Amino acid sequence: MSILSVCCHARHTQTVTSKLGQNALIRSIRGVRGIKTRNGPKQVHLNTAPIEFTPNITQEFSPKENGIAESARKALSCTTEVSEKSHIPFEVKAVDPELRKAQRKAIARNRSLLLQCKKVMNPYIQLTKPRLTVLVMLSAICSYAISPYAASVSQLLSLTVGTTLCSASANAINMGREPEFDRQMVRTQARPVVRGLTTPAQAYKFAAVCGTVGGSVLWAGVNPTVALLGISNIALYAWIYTSLKRKHIINTWAGALVGAIPPLMGWAAASPLTDPGAWCIAGLLYAWQFPHFNTLSHNIRNEYRNAGYVMTAWKNPLLNARVALRYSLLMFPICFGFSYFGVTDWMYQLDSSIINAWMSYWALRFYWQQKKNYSSRDFSDKAKYNKGLAIANGFAKKTFLVSVLHLPAVLILAILHKKGRWDWIFENEDGKLRA
Repeated sequence: MSILSVCCHARHTQTVTSKLGQNALIRSIRGVRGIKTRNGPKQVHLNTAPIEFTPNITQEFSPKENGIAESARKALSCTTEVSEKSHIPFEVKAVDPELRKAQRKAIARNRSLLLQCKKVMNPYIQLTKPRLTVLVMLSAICSYAISPYAASVSQLLSLTVGTTLCSASANAINMGREPEFDRQMVRTQARPVVRGLTTPAQAYKFAAVCGTVGGSVLWAGVNPTVALLGISNIALYAWIYTSLKRKHIINTWAGALVGAIPPLMGWAAASPLTDPGAWCIAGLLYAWQFPHFNTLSHNIRNEYRNAGYVMTAWKNPLLNARVALRYSLLMFPICFGFSYFGVTDWMYQLDSSIINAWMSYWALRFYWQQKKNYSSRDFSDKAKYNKGLAIANGFAKKTFLVSVLHLPAVLILAILHKKGRWDWIFENEDGKLRA
């Protein structure tokens, strides 16, 4: 064979090999999802079958490997060998499988028991209206802290527990009486009696226990006056206020009285109710509820009407806004009374006036917009009325949010400005104020 024929045979072999490689590449490309080829399908499913892992511990290596290669092989290889020399700096003990299984069963059993207890207790906790109960309890504690007479830890604990239980009792009775009405409102349709988690009878029994224990704690741990106030508040809220809600708009004023009694309880725990300061803080809680509730009820007035609750928000919307503004402005003379009767220092007037002006500003805007909406010119024009009503809804929401911050701010400031709170800074060694 000549040299020329050998060269031609080699070139032909190379060409065939190149074509085979190209065909293999095309076949591999066609197997990938989403790759378009000239003759292949536009989309082919990718093979996602699991790939079996094969350990390399069975691979035989030549004994001629040098030391570095042997070390690398051992470091990178999968092996089932266990080293006799442990480098762990503590003793490793084997776990008994049966013991581990028993521990897991115990954990699962405890978790199941905890979930069952939570499932049983949650509806009763909801019966207390936790957020409202906490607010009632804090108003009593703040009043106790503001009162000028001596306080004790035992009295404070008894006041806290007793007030909380009395509030829980009143709220449970309220829920037990109104499931058919609460079912028609979005904000109340998740209550436990409405959902069937508890029955009205169970709510009444729970209320009886809470009221009895709460009244007893107040009688024994505080004094009879506070206990009588707590029990009377249960009757006022659970029967009088709850019944008036479906009869007359005066229910809002009755509900405000319910909110004014807990501060009287806190004051009476350490100080006599003849002190004008008691009625200042009770008046503060009474007045605050109108800008708070009237603006809340404004944005859900249709729900109240559909559920059969007679509220000022839908019976007389302009009066609703006017009352909210009126009691917002009443905060100024009430706070003035704190300083005038010696409950707080006179600096309290500056701080409280800023907070009161903040709420009064939004209450004024809410009232002014409602007055414009119900004027003869705008009320007759549906387009103007609807546009103005949307603006009033925004002002009502603003006033409500400000009222949520207003009450704790005013009460905390009263505690900080309590008469004689900071006298120790200006006292001499003899206990007398510096001239």
